[in-house]
Amino acid sequence: MKKISLLISALAGVLSFAQTSPLVIQNYSAYNAEGRMRTGLPGGASGPYMYAAPNLPYGTYTVPAGASTQYNTFSTSGTALLPITTWYVTDPTNPANNGAYAYNHPFISSVMNVTNVWAGFHFFLKDPVTGNGTDTYQIGDPTVDPWFTSSATGTYSSADWFTITTPSGPTTYLQIF
Repeated sequence: MKKISLLISALAGVLSFAQTSPLVIQNYSAYNAEGRMRTGLPGGASGPYMYAAPNLPYGTYTVPAGASTQYNTFSTSGTALLPITTWYVTDPTNPANNGAYAYNHPFISSVMNVTNVWAGFHFFLKDPVTGNGTDTYQIGDPTVDPWFTSSATGTYSSADWFTITTPSGPTTYLQIF
């Protein structure tokens, strides 16, 4: 009986850290958002985290001007409108896990989906024609990574990161205006 309660407690702990929310990104601006999309452990705990690989045809992870996309889970991110087909994993607690993984790799679905949440997006807004940069942001959840802020206003734009909870569950949004 003692072992069963221990197993149930451990399972509850793991599930409390599961990816709990889809991420919807809406770029309403006239600029491409180019940068690094990151995940992390809830509460800023130490452990594995990931960066999204560049989405083709771009050289960095990019949300084009006027585009929107939704990522339901890390392990289905390759099927989104702006697919993330590869995740770069960094694990300071176990460097053997470091490396590039396909979005549908078992490590992503069995470990990262269970432990990580969306952390944020560190990006520059760039003119899609000239490539000139305008504003830069580190938008995300400051409880996952204190370098992120949930809202900011630049010279030509603004960006917000927030979560809405409905009876069907939470959804996290990144909106760029």
